Amino acid sequence: MDKTAEPDLPRYLAIARDIEADIRAGRLMEGERLPSERDMARDRQISRMTARQALQHLTKRGLLEAQVGRGTFVRSGAIQQELTTLTGFSEAMARQGRESSSIVVEAATRDPDPATALALGLPAGAQVHRLTRIRLVDGAPVAIEISEIIAAITPGFFAGADFARQSTYARLRTAFDIAPTTAEQTLEAAAAEGETAHRLNLPEGAPILRLTRLTRDAEGQAFEFVRSLYRGDAFNMKVHLSLGSTE
Repeated sequence: MDKTAEPDLPRYLAIARDIEADIRAGRLMEGERLPSERDMARDRQISRMTARQALQHLTKRGLLEAQVGRGTFVRSGAIQQELTTLTGFSEAMARQGRESSSIVVEAATRDPDPATALALGLPAGAQVHRLTRIRLVDGAPVAIEISEIIAAITPGFFAGADFARQSTYARLRTAFDIAPTTAEQTLEAAAAEGETAHRLNLPEGAPILRLTRLTRDAEGQAFEFVRSLYRGDAFNMKVHLSLGSTE
């Protein structure tokens, strides 16, 4: 029998939360196979449809992985995000053997908002290329990324490019000879609300990480301002530290 559910919580969601709690507590280990829908329905005294909904919910959230002909397994560990190495999202995921893709939400040349104009030091009338993408890893949405690049130095940035698959930094290097070299990043905790929660398949109020980055080229000129929202349950942020002055 499944554990006690909140009165107004759908049955499948209550079961999904129980399974998630078992994963977080280590009672279900990485790579472990879950019972089949039939076995889960029998053991918990629920319908197979309810069991299927619970498993599908956790699969969409990236906690489980369905393998054709084998069953459903606890997904491999959280994605490592290096905060001390400047790499594009696609490049970082490839290094970890993850399959990344993107859903392009917006690709437009437009006036910058005040925060972007200030960060990039843009004069009045200057425009940016805004690229908003939902980032997927192994088919599951894990982040929303809004990248804004100075339009004056990247004319025709969107022409012929497929940013559902193509790396932004690869495009900058090959088409405009711009090499991302240094960056300033800030990271803060936040809660998923509204459209953000919907796009990342998260419940309202779920923890997310908000990252802001100002990227500079080899000459130290800022050319890109990025604002990203990461699923808090999908990433480990890794930083290399060394001992500073003891004086």
